[in-house]
Amino acid sequence: MVLRLFNDYYADIQEQSGGRLFPQGLLPIWDMKFTVSEMGRLIDRGMRGFTLSDRPELLGLPELNDPYYAPMWDAFAESGTVANFHIAAGRKRDEFEGAVALSAHTARSTPKGKIPETASLSWTSLGPMRQLAIRSTQGFMSNVRIIANLCMSDIFDRFPKLKIVSAESGIGWVPFLLEALEYELDELVVDPGERSLQQRRPTEYFRDHMYVMFWFERHAPVSSIEAVGVKNVLVETDVPHPTCFYPGAREHFEEVLSGCSPYTRRRVLHDNAAELYRIPATSGD
Repeated sequence: MVLRLFNDYYADIQEQSGGRLFPQGLLPIWDMKFTVSEMGRLIDRGMRGFTLSDRPELLGLPELNDPYYAPMWDAFAESGTVANFHIAAGRKRDEFEGAVALSAHTARSTPKGKIPETASLSWTSLGPMRQLAIRSTQGFMSNVRIIANLCMSDIFDRFPKLKIVSAESGIGWVPFLLEALEYELDELVVDPGERSLQQRRPTEYFRDHMYVMFWFERHAPVSSIEAVGVKNVLVETDVPHPTCFYPGAREHFEEVLSGCSPYTRRRVLHDNAAELYRIPATSGD
């Protein structure tokens, strides 16, 4: 009931925005029948995508390539809605609460053995703001796991119309990840049975099915967009988080993309998102 109310609130926002806002709903993946039903209900209301955890196994559920999720992936693929994976979304409740406690600088009073895995990302001897900055920096790359697993699986062979977004993750590290996946596939996956799992290469899957986004980066937009894929990059402002661009977003993107071609600028700033989320937009928008 709570999840349905939340999703209805998002659907109301979209309807009342006059085509300006497109929130992404949440899915009850612990109940696949409910998940598919909720997707259909919200798609009928115009919702263009949904956000889900990249580590459902932490909740005692199967991993995302399990046949259990086939109805959900099929609903995504056939409806054209987007599956969004936000950084640091796959956490147990005690991990999240532990991270909050550390931010309040209470780690020293936490009983031994109760400090969550996230505690190791920063030294507890540092101040709470510095700890947050350290964990946030590493968090931007936490979606390495979901991208690597998807590109090394057969999900995109089974659901060839599926589209995936890595949200709030940046793009500077993506060329290295793709090179590493290609290299390690050839170096380590030598068993014919395992090699036959996929029909294509990791980078091919990424280019046809996955999207990443940037906001504060200055070097990567010029140096990495071509390596990532001009049609695979989106922009974000991340309002109202601390690492957001407001005000000055327009000026920032104009500056960092000034060295790119008009075609690249339009793809990154407009066309990619409009096509992916099926947002009506004219050439003058």
